[in-house]
Amino acid sequence: MRLETRVCLEDLMRACELIRSAVSGLTFEQFLEQWEKQSAVERQFIIVGETLIRIQRFEPNIFDSIPDARGIVGFRNVLVHGYDVADPEAVYDLAGESVQELVSVVGKLLNQ
Repeated sequence: MRLETRVCLEDLMRACELIRSAVSGLTFEQFLEQWEKQSAVERQFIIVGETLIRIQRFEPNIFDSIPDARGIVGFRNVLVHGYDVADPEAVYDLAGESVQELVSVVGKLLNQ
């Protein structure tokens, strides 16, 4: 694995940790009431998507080994370019189980 790819995977893991930390213990209603948490989580999802874009450029085989990597990049694009149509419920939902699954996959890649 190239150093650049490893750095991106580590950045991705850090962003996922920050997402999980930001929503930990919050109900969706509480999340909606805290624009700062929403903004923080959206920012970290943008970082996750950006790291995947870079990984795709550096090592497409690793990008392809990450489930739904294209969907994650698409979600990043919505957050960046379609801020007015970004669904807070989707952001909150993805911050749970989907982030945990991503952490699991990326953790295995980093341990190879």
